[in-house]
Amino acid sequence: MSDIKTAAASTVPEEPLVRPRLSAIFGCFFLIGSQSFGGGTTAWLRREVVIKRGWLTDKQFLASLAICQITPGPNPLNMSVFLGSVLGGTLGALAGFAGMMAFPTLLCLALGALYFTYNQVPGLEILLGGVGAVAIGMNLANAIRLTRKNIHKFRQLAVIVLVSVAVGICHFPLLYVLVVSVPLNLLVEICQP
Repeated sequence: MSDIKTAAASTVPEEPLVRPRLSAIFGCFFLIGSQSFGGGTTAWLRREVVIKRGWLTDKQFLASLAICQITPGPNPLNMSVFLGSVLGGTLGALAGFAGMMAFPTLLCLALGALYFTYNQVPGLEILLGGVGAVAIGMNLANAIRLTRKNIHKFRQLAVIVLVSVAVGICHFPLLYVLVVSVPLNLLVEICQP
């Protein structure tokens, strides 16, 4: 029973390394929200929150990311609210949300007006496809970095590969994969020395 408590306690992020001001939380997420086009936001978040500002450790960031990925909604927005709450409580969550959404909201309104006015611009699809490729590359680079630093056992790597194959190649619904893989992984972690 104590192994289960230890395993559960290890998934909860510890206290942040720094308690930033609300304006710093807003500014950080505004910067991320204004520079992350077409995805790749997780890489930006890690760089800003862990590497540049030192608010969290890689382990804390990874635990937060895991929690946000299994909750409904877009991961970047979940991360802004979750990390904002970890760093500054309820007001920090609001600051993170407002910072992440301010620039994209204004940009979408402006681009939507332009698109519906000038939707026949040649080369627009090519431009958007290139932005998508960059976002995929950023996500892949971030996944490799996080894997190198945090995955140290073969069985952890096996879970990554199995989940990737189940969702990415076999197209199983993510919810079903999570319902099977999370308890199975916890069971393997608890039973293995």
